[in-house]
Amino acid sequence: MPSLPLIELYTQSWYFIFQVVQVFLVTTLTSAASAAFKQILENPLSTKDLLAKNLPKASNFYLSYILVQCLAGGSLELLHAFDLLRHQVFGKHIESPRKRYHIWHNLKQRHWGGTFPVFTNMGVIGRRAHILD
Repeated sequence: MPSLPLIELYTQSWYFIFQVVQVFLVTTLTSAASAAFKQILENPLSTKDLLAKNLPKASNFYLSYILVQCLAGGSLELLHAFDLLRHQVFGKHIESPRKRYHIWHNLKQRHWGGTFPVFTNMGVIGRRAHILD
């Protein structure tokens, strides 16, 4: 059985590949194709040129994606809803001092394999935007 860091590394690498393909490539191509769909139907041989012309229009999606990721991720990290519920509701109903200490002083383990790929993908998108400008 592989150790936890190897599982996290495996998860991170495959999740990053998924993020690049799904968020970056699929969205870029579909937004460019949908913007030029009528023109592609009229002249299928000019598909490459039309997609190249409409590709920068996908930048609005990426700006929105990065903004939502940063705002939602930041607010969720500040709120920690389950931890708040655990400390405020469950913690008050536990009579045993040992269990109460366990709830207040044990931290959850961070699963970096699901955290890093999102930020790495935002770096890839930002780098792509920098190169296109």
